[in-house]
Amino acid sequence: MAHELFEHGGELAITIPRDLAERYHLAPGVEVDIIPDEDGIVLQPIGVEPWFSLEWERALDAVLEHYGGALEHLNE
Repeated sequence: MAHELFEHGGELAITIPRDLAERYHLAPGVEVDIIPDEDGIVLQPIGVEPWFSLEWERALDAVLEHYGGALEHLNE
């Protein structure tokens, strides 16, 4: 997922796709730590609870794929 940097108010900026931002609970005003890493940089939200994990998300996707129709039916 490549995105181009752009200049904004004398600083460099980057856009984050909305679905990715929503997944990590990023919104305007959320501060992030910029952590240098040997592979590049890591953006870590400040004050946003890491309530999920990728394993949990994959498991939820599998459950919804298998039982989504039944759950929607129960919700009616």
